[in-house]
Amino acid sequence: MKRVLSVLLCTLLILTMIPVASAKTTFRDVPRNHWAYEAIMEMADKGIITGYNDRTFRPNNHITRAEFAKIMIAAAGIDITSVNKVKQTFEDVDRRHWAFYYVELAKPYLTGYKVGSTYLYKPNEKALREDIAVALVRLKGYDRTTDPDLSKINRFRDDQRISENLRPFIAIAVETGLIKGFEDNTFRPLHPITRAEAASLIYRAKLDETKVVFPDEPKPQEPELPKSVSDSFSKDDLDHWDEREATATWKVINNRVTAYSSDSDLDHYFLPLIWDEKSKPKKYEIKVDVIADRSDGHGGLFFNGKDGKAIAVSVEEDKLLVEKVEDPEEDDTTTIASVDYDLKTTNQLRIVVDGNAYGIYLNDKFMFGLQNQSIDNTSLGLYLKKEATEDLPREITYFDNFSFRVLN
Repeated sequence: MKRVLSVLLCTLLILTMIPVASAKTTFRDVPRNHWAYEAIMEMADKGIITGYNDRTFRPNNHITRAEFAKIMIAAAGIDITSVNKVKQTFEDVDRRHWAFYYVELAKPYLTGYKVGSTYLYKPNEKALREDIAVALVRLKGYDRTTDPDLSKINRFRDDQRISENLRPFIAIAVETGLIKGFEDNTFRPLHPITRAEAASLIYRAKLDETKVVFPDEPKPQEPELPKSVSDSFSKDDLDHWDEREATATWKVINNRVTAYSSDSDLDHYFLPLIWDEKSKPKKYEIKVDVIADRSDGHGGLFFNGKDGKAIAVSVEEDKLLVEKVEDPEEDDTTTIASVDYDLKTTNQLRIVVDGNAYGIYLNDKFMFGLQNQSIDNTSLGLYLKKEATEDLPREITYFDNFSFRVLN
């Protein structure tokens, strides 16, 4: 009996001395003899392309353009959690879309579509072979170091199907071996790629790894923000405005701006201005044209704003209304003043803040003012009520010719 115990103890000691291989990624539907096994496993281990909760990889599933953007961000090693302000580029991928940040940050590598002045990404369409070829060329930086030899693609029987603007990138991809044609001498640029093919192509790119020592990074300097701003909304973007802190969706339409929202709980739409708030000037002026296009107005300016609270000034059908808003999702407000006014098509609203006092003007006529007020907050900008959007698009309230300037 003692001999048996001794043998068991020795066996256990030997086993504990044998190193155990670390667990590697495995998928139930990717056997070792799968043509892309090595590529799939390495890309999965690096987190560039992931599997599903049921331990499958689904190698034959096609990848959508939105999923492709996420893969490219992982391949480029970009951490989206460290990103600050990002503007919306594509009409069909807004901030509510799950792939918004992936698509916007992967723009240096991706293809898009332009229709007139509108950019589209088509996130739900399938990613094509020519899409990933362009992305890999840009990811490797070959488009900056290699002159395209178009003869590399002219030999393909279907080379005329390659999108014209992408031909130089495809030529570089073929010349550098990032992507190949098929045995029947075709390239098939418009064929959708599968998850296995995507893993294989990125694996083939073999992003080189070199151990480096990074120098101390200089402390980032805060950008110098303007103390005065004017905006006639002649461009589609809203460079002067903090869209990340905005409530509702604000859009430039025909050189004017307006807002809308699908959130039925949202009653007050704010678009904050980007300006040098830390300077806290004693005296400043904000001004805008409120344009009632067959509407009853319900729009204007806000100031003394912070954490969803603000003094909101709106031009209504028969009055100028000054209110204190406590919560963008609460319809109830505290009315500060209501002054009779006949709404016009264009109404120039101007607010002058001077220390702890403010005055409100319409079409250069003084309408209302208060002194000895607590004006400690610095957020200000455009304001629109939900009522203004109830009859879209038949009735719209727009804003135009905005200006902000410090007066002291």
